[in-house]
Amino acid sequence: MRKLITGLLAIGLAAAAGAAEEKELGWKNSAGIGLSMTDGNSETLVANASAKSEHTAEAGILTLGIEGNYGEADDEKNVENAKAMANYKRTYDAFYACLDGNVLYDDIAAIDYRATVGPGLGKFLVDTEKTKLGVEAGVACIFEDVADVTEDYAALRLAQNFSRQISETAKVFESVEYLPEIEDFDNYLLNGEVGIEAAINSSASIRVSVKDKYDSTPGEGLEENDVSLIAALNFIL
Repeated sequence: MRKLITGLLAIGLAAAAGAAEEKELGWKNSAGIGLSMTDGNSETLVANASAKSEHTAEAGILTLGIEGNYGEADDEKNVENAKAMANYKRTYDAFYACLDGNVLYDDIAAIDYRATVGPGLGKFLVDTEKTKLGVEAGVACIFEDVADVTEDYAALRLAQNFSRQISETAKVFESVEYLPEIEDFDNYLLNGEVGIEAAINSSASIRVSVKDKYDSTPGEGLEENDVSLIAALNFIL
């Protein structure tokens, strides 16, 4: 199984590299920042920051991103996480090949690191100017250190993403990702996000989203589910 995963990874990397050489890609960069504080009967601080770069060719899109979140309640840390991601999609009419990877750190969930990388195939079920709906299926290698337990395993990756332009200045978006271990389906990760983004002007927007991370086998004494609400200003750079 691992030989198969390694082979598929090599094929995905080669396809991505070859596509990147075909055309000069154009970059689009953005950054977001959010901060909220309360003082009085309770003292809270929640801060988040993110950056995203995307360059596009006729054949596909490469997306790079990083985000971090930090929070305190009554001088006690209750949020500290960061994530870096990379994704490449090579389009073939209504279908596309993809290579997806990310690295997660979450101090509260005792995740020293969780790296996920793997290729897949996807299809645009809806692909219009206002509405995008795609589904993906593939495999992934997961390497992690959670609650001082280090392991690596192969997983299936099933994903779905959706966005809809609801007006000239606003859009809604949603995504779900399911990662069950191939040799033990009781061990799985489930990630989801839903939100809305509204433009303030041509270079800034407000983005509000809810993210849910579910780990069926968390470290001892840790919760399976982590939900976060994030509100931020996004700027086109």
